[in-house]
Amino acid sequence: MQNLAGWLRSDDAPLDDPMARAAAKLVLRRFYRAIVQRDMAALSDTLTEDAIYEFPLSETGSSDPADCRRYIGRDAVVAFWQATSAIDMLFAAPEDVTCSILADGSRLFLEQRGNITLPSGFAYRNRYIFRYDFRDGQIALVREYLNPVISAIAFGRPLPVEQLTR
Repeated sequence: MQNLAGWLRSDDAPLDDPMARAAAKLVLRRFYRAIVQRDMAALSDTLTEDAIYEFPLSETGSSDPADCRRYIGRDAVVAFWQATSAIDMLFAAPEDVTCSILADGSRLFLEQRGNITLPSGFAYRNRYIFRYDFRDGQIALVREYLNPVISAIAFGRPLPVEQLTR
């Protein structure tokens, strides 16, 4: 990984690969369909064996990577979604969706406003930015950026009130 100044001075650009971009979008559609349909076998098929799913922004307020929720390996990612699916959320179409994909199809960014209703009737309307990295026709990395305060309130996770009031 190079530093920001070096990256900004470089002229490196990924080669254009329309087929790889189409393949990345296809696997992402399959990924979302599997989540909505709660089909863990189909979800597993979209992930590399060493897939990582992480939430870099933590409810603790810490920016230390050790404090973020992180699921490593296909089985751990599927187990996370299995547990999340048990909450029985109602997914409606996301809003304000924008998508950017690298020319070579290796990485895709998706920004959206979620439109989820929890079993309690709570309208969970968080803002998201997702980073998806693809390898060999599967998802290798997901970074899900969201407002952790809204998430903690919706799912009953504690907020670091003492740290926030200092």
